[in-house]
Amino acid sequence: VATSKKNACVSLVFSFLYKVVQVFSEYFKELEEESIRDNFVIIYELLDELMDFGYPQTTDSKILQEYITQEGHKLETGAPRPPATVTNAVSWRSEGIKYRKNEVFLDVIESVNLLVSANGNVLRSEIVGSIKMRVFLSGMPELRLGLNDKVLFENTGRGKSKSVELEDVKFHQCVRLSRFENDRTISFIPPDGEFELMSYRLNTHVS
Repeated sequence: VATSKKNACVSLVFSFLYKVVQVFSEYFKELEEESIRDNFVIIYELLDELMDFGYPQTTDSKILQEYITQEGHKLETGAPRPPATVTNAVSWRSEGIKYRKNEVFLDVIESVNLLVSANGNVLRSEIVGSIKMRVFLSGMPELRLGLNDKVLFENTGRGKSKSVELEDVKFHQCVRLSRFENDRTISFIPPDGEFELMSYRLNTHVS
C-alpha cells in the first residue's frame, strides 16, 4: 500500500512497490512478518536509500548491498569514501570479483495467459516470459546473447525462417540498448549473482 499527497503516476508507484519487495526479498530471502520484525533497522536504512523526498532513488539491490549490509563494519579514520559501485561507470558490478570456477546459468521462464469463452474457444492468448541468470564470473566479463527475433530475421532476409515477435521488452540496465537496436544482439556486462536480464510478451495464438 502506498499513499501520496498529490496525484502520482500509478504505474510508477506500482513499479516502485514491486522493486521494494524485490530488494527486501534479496536481503531477507523470505519476506514474512517475522523477518520484517527482526530486520526493521535494515528496512529503515533501505527505505531511506530507496526513496529520497518522495522520489525513487537507488533501487538496484547490487548497489545497495555495497553499503547497507547485515554485518558489522570496522571503523575507519579519515574522510568517508562512497562505494565504488556508486561512482563506477558499471555501477551494477563491483571490481575485483574472482571465482575459481566461472559459471553462467540461464533460465527462460514463460507463462500463458488465456481468455476462454463458455464454449471452450480461445478468445485471446499471450505468453509472458522472462530470462533470469545466475552469473559467477571473474573480472568484468562481456556476454552476448542472440534471439530468433522477427525484426532481425527480416533485416537479414530470413523472413520465412521460424521467428518470434517480441513485445513489451524490458531489459536490465546492464544491456547496451544501442547494440540491440543495431543488430538485435543482447550485449552486456552482467551483475554478480542472480538477476533478471529481460522480460517480454508474445502475442501468439495458443490452441
